[in-house]
Amino acid sequence: MKIIFDIRKIDDYGIGTYIKNIFGGLIKSGNFDYKIISLKGKIRDISDTKNTIEVNSKNYTITEHFEIPSKIKNLNDYYYFSPHYVFPYFIKNRFFITIHDIIHFKFSKLFPFYKVELAKLFIKKAKREAEIIFTVSNTTKKDLINYFGFREEKIKVIYNGIDEIFFKMEKKDNKTDFPYILYIGNTTPHKNLKTLLYSFLIFSKRVRDIKLMLVGIRDKREILNFIKKYKLENRIIIKSFLSFSELIPVIDNSLFFVFPSLYEGFGLPPLEVMARGKAVISSTGGSLPEVLGDNALFFSPYSEEELSDKMYLLAENPELRIDFEKKALNHSKKFKWDKFIETYVKILEDYN
Repeated sequence: MKIIFDIRKIDDYGIGTYIKNIFGGLIKSGNFDYKIISLKGKIRDISDTKNTIEVNSKNYTITEHFEIPSKIKNLNDYYYFSPHYVFPYFIKNRFFITIHDIIHFKFSKLFPFYKVELAKLFIKKAKREAEIIFTVSNTTKKDLINYFGFREEKIKVIYNGIDEIFFKMEKKDNKTDFPYILYIGNTTPHKNLKTLLYSFLIFSKRVRDIKLMLVGIRDKREILNFIKKYKLENRIIIKSFLSFSELIPVIDNSLFFVFPSLYEGFGLPPLEVMARGKAVISSTGGSLPEVLGDNALFFSPYSEEELSDKMYLLAENPELRIDFEKKALNHSKKFKWDKFIETYVKILEDYN
């Protein structure tokens, strides 16, 4: 089978992880004659240069819909594989796509109207024309069927995996002077960071010595305003994006992890933390109960009080925390990229 892999978002955290592991794994399998679409000047570590088609157009730009079809016009016998549902609209190739979630539609009020309407164009084209739609959870599959009437037989569900570094990196004793609860993510509205902050405010009045560490924060303004308003300067720590090698010691030294998201199509961060043997408190948003099973402590993403109570429960009960740590580590071992890559290979080869 001949496939063009679109890897332009390889540097992104979520989709970038998917590209490096799934597209990289498919290429390394040796089962496919391939080309890749890459941004000009970007470092590529999953392909030979001779198989690379460089473009100037980033994702979500007008020019991508013209430049890329022009660059691949002589490769009509190749399938085009997009790692998400916004792809070059005017490509003539048959194509596969991966739809990670439909958050733009389930929480449309969180996004500008024009972005939601544009997203609909691509979803509808995918429904009409995509050869296979891969999703990363049964939750996303059901959403596509219920919201847009996708045909069930066109959708293939394959989970995401955890990067091997989370299993292999040696633990080092790098204890801080204080215990802390950890959050990893960004500040987009659906990540529901506001609920975590107000929950911690309640928690901070009950437990005096535990801090909250927020990792992956680029826009700090609202958080800093919150900290100043409630005089939490000595209780909340903010860190920007960290590489895996920098992040893992931060995970290892945390007390436990909290993930308050309103909705996830999959949800890698809690699984990555589980791979380090840490207890997880997770919202029930989207696929999280499906992916985490009974190996996390759950709360409603709309209840600050419930989250605060769950944090207090884990903080004050070491035996319960240890129980969830053991369950977490065992559960994480089910999410190995190699197994999922084999499934992709089989589906694509059978389709061909």
